[in-house]
Amino acid sequence: MSEHRQAGVSTIGMTGRYVVQSRGNIFASDSPSARNGDTVAVEPSELLLSALGVCALGSVEKAAGELNLTVRHARAEVDSIRDAQDRTRFERVHIAVTVEGVTGEQAQQLIDHFTSGCVIYNTVRRGGPISVSVTAQP
Repeated sequence: MSEHRQAGVSTIGMTGRYVVQSRGNIFASDSPSARNGDTVAVEPSELLLSALGVCALGSVEKAAGELNLTVRHARAEVDSIRDAQDRTRFERVHIAVTVEGVTGEQAQQLIDHFTSGCVIYNTVRRGGPISVSVTAQP
């Protein structure tokens, strides 16, 4: 059975700032383009990067449990560079994961679990399917 997730985003009367709601969680996000770079709240690209980091660490911890490995601590640093010629895409996204308490071979096993199973990572990696629809309500 397919897993369905959704998030709602609404304007709040302040250009470039939006309220995001998902599964009862509520937070603000700023759009740097609508706010002329003057952002305070987390930006969409930061949400994507943090989602990749959370997915990486969640996969590492899950796989460690399945493989009966003890991870003392793990950290993910995710960064991106915007393409200078095409501002509509990233030139690169890099995820650096540090896992304490395991060997290099074991760490690679844990990361393989992430890269083979994370829907966000694999969608970004493939440039996967996305669609947009719009409805006008005059």
